[in-house]
Amino acid sequence: MKRYVVIVLLFTMPQLMAATNGKKVMGELELEFCHIPHYSQEVLCGSFPVFEDRVAAKGRKINIEFAVIPSVTEAKEADPLVFFAGGPGQGARDMGQFVSVAFKEIHENRDVVLIDQRGMGNSHPLACDQPDDNSLSLSEEEMAKLMRDILTQCLNDLEADVTQYTQDLANQDIHDILQALGYDKVNLYGVSWGTRSALLYVNQFPEQVRTVIMDGVAPLANKVPLYANEDAERAIQTLFRDCEADDDCRAAFPELKQDFDNVLTSFGETGYEITMNDANTGNPVTFTVTRNAFVNAIRNILYVPDYSRLIPIIIQQAKVKDFRALSGLISAFGDGGMALGAQMSVLCSEDFARISDQDIALETNKGFVGDAFINFFRNGCSVWPKASLPEIYKQSLSSNVPTLILSGAVDPVTPERWGEKMKELMINSKHLVAANTGHNVGPKGCAPDLMTQFVTQGNLDNIDGSCLDSISRPTFFIDGNGPASLVSLSSKEESNDKKNSLEKVSGEKDND
Repeated sequence: MKRYVVIVLLFTMPQLMAATNGKKVMGELELEFCHIPHYSQEVLCGSFPVFEDRVAAKGRKINIEFAVIPSVTEAKEADPLVFFAGGPGQGARDMGQFVSVAFKEIHENRDVVLIDQRGMGNSHPLACDQPDDNSLSLSEEEMAKLMRDILTQCLNDLEADVTQYTQDLANQDIHDILQALGYDKVNLYGVSWGTRSALLYVNQFPEQVRTVIMDGVAPLANKVPLYANEDAERAIQTLFRDCEADDDCRAAFPELKQDFDNVLTSFGETGYEITMNDANTGNPVTFTVTRNAFVNAIRNILYVPDYSRLIPIIIQQAKVKDFRALSGLISAFGDGGMALGAQMSVLCSEDFARISDQDIALETNKGFVGDAFINFFRNGCSVWPKASLPEIYKQSLSSNVPTLILSGAVDPVTPERWGEKMKELMINSKHLVAANTGHNVGPKGCAPDLMTQFVTQGNLDNIDGSCLDSISRPTFFIDGNGPASLVSLSSKEESNDKKNSLEKVSGEKDND
């Protein structure tokens, strides 16, 4: 549903004009006041029509929805921060909560621009259904067929040429909008897949970019989803070592790594049936849990260090075919607002097309995920139409634009090795690694301050990432009561309170 209408004027006026009837003019565009998800302040929204087929410049037009969060101060800087969301498949306008934390200071004197790129968010979304709950009772082969059927039906239902939804074309839409808004220079922030978006953008439109921040990096060398297995294995092994080094975790789970291996073996080829009470209805439901479903869930949980500290409990429960903790965490993730069709259009054409069967055979032997993750895309891309590999992927990409690269050392999908690869492409860059956190460093610890410093000064001078070392890894949960340290502290405080009360009573009696 399109809520906000943008009117393209016949003249250019880069400055923000006075509000009239609840609207404001920026550059050539008239925007309306609105609210975006997870953001408390009123912002400005617009809709920009583009040809779906940009090369032919005819046929179907689609609307690109965007929002501008105006600078807090009127005496603002002319260059905004432009947000590239992850996925691929996320709408940038859904990232209001992220913006309010990570860019609170940057937003003081700069606009923040959130553009739902084509096929994502509210910009003619390529949204496909997800399997119903009863799909859990299906075998791996039946599940693969179901996904192919869902994607095929989605293709029939969508009013779209899905081969026109690649990242290079989306970047051209974004460039047109930024120009129409009257922005000459911009600062880019890309998170996860958004770092790929930013890499392509800075090579497509180098004269427009002042600075780039890349958080959780996906350079061209990281052919998503080829290396998910190896990177997830590194993350789970780090977690096992952390548990071994933690007295409480080691005492509660003395054979954690071996237990994990045993659980994986126990699934066999077909998995096994379990019965649990439905979290919503309370009614018992029976479904099949397979090895692939389990390892994909563990991989997802590793994204968030706070959640990953429950993995020892999940493994312990899985030993006795109990998946309550796992089910609870899965429900907390949801679908992340991903447009599945847009994800397929981008990845099938840009990354999976560059992956050979030999690559898959080699990489799926490097960790616990195996081929569980990559098979999702191999299966989906077998039915989803693919565009020709965009020409920009055939070029030698590099940039001298000042670039701050952020990586989380325990990230299961974009760890620091990919930040180092991106550093080779971004010649004028600095790579900072947060040793104790995972995917997406931007909102954590001192990272917002570092990003503010970088964007404010427009260069990498005196950017010192040592403050990121103060970010600590969360404490392991040892049971349903929480971390041992918190349980012990609570007991200790309760004991002290009782002791103080006794002393107080004793003292009062003495005074009598």
